[in-house]
Amino acid sequence: MTEPGDVQIKADSRNQATGDRMVTVLLTRFPYTLLQELATHRLLRQGGVVEVLGDTNPFTEVTSRSSGSSRAIPVERVIQRILADPFIPQFSQQQKGMQGIEIDDPEFQKNNEHLWRNALEQNIDLARKLAEQGVHKQHVNDLLKPFMRIPILITATEWENFFYLRTDKPCRPEFRAWAIAIRDTITQSTPTELHPGEWHIPFGDQMPADLSLREQLQVATARCARLSYATHSGNRDVQEDLRLHDQLLQDGHMGPLEHSAMAVENYLTTPQKIPCYALLPSQTTPVFTRNLRGFYSYRALVEDQGLIVNSSE
Repeated sequence: MTEPGDVQIKADSRNQATGDRMVTVLLTRFPYTLLQELATHRLLRQGGVVEVLGDTNPFTEVTSRSSGSSRAIPVERVIQRILADPFIPQFSQQQKGMQGIEIDDPEFQKNNEHLWRNALEQNIDLARKLAEQGVHKQHVNDLLKPFMRIPILITATEWENFFYLRTDKPCRPEFRAWAIAIRDTITQSTPTELHPGEWHIPFGDQMPADLSLREQLQVATARCARLSYATHSGNRDVQEDLRLHDQLLQDGHMGPLEHSAMAVENYLTTPQKIPCYALLPSQTTPVFTRNLRGFYSYRALVEDQGLIVNSSE
């Protein structure tokens, strides 16, 4: 289940011109097996992130999501993470249909948790044997997914239907707990008021003060890809952030660019080729905001302008 600190606000902005609110949240210990629950919501679309992100979901269309992947992490590291913090379901009782019967029976939970942990131990043993045979981690780690927890970053301007369906309606109990935690965290947060032309930038609170807007967007993109302020070596390195940003663009991993976005006064609901100059604070031209309301993402800027914004430029 969720614990204090599992849901963190990484940016919270309100567009003063339109009233739209954009929130970026980091879920630090999200169960891998619950990703399929997120995939059922058009509001929660996943983008591709390098290194930690390899699994993408192209089926839903609104908002942006970046998450940890089993494809990039060495098998033994995944195993150690699972042993330190395994996902254990809140077991419901069998009945017809998609939804089990939720019961308050500690003995029922204890007995089935014992079986789940047996499966965990067996799958770890099998995963290690496959790894010893030289099988790549992208296959081996599939055996470990039911027990994994991963970080996941979600950016959205439309949360209401998601909360309606997942906090008040019958659904998987573990997922409901996460939805309630997200709702409560957002409710308790105070958004920063933005005028059109100002930017929502996740992980922006600990950037060097002398960075240009362009550099802030590039650094934020890299940190959304890693889901961390720090590089994978544990350091905060702006130059490494800029290098990763360029690598994301070169490789076509565009999902991390979706979490930063500019407040706009005019936006379209259907795609049109309209020139805009969204890095200028005086931007007033209508833009196609895609999966966001009242905000124009850095990814949209790059794609609409045919712009490849390398840190060396």
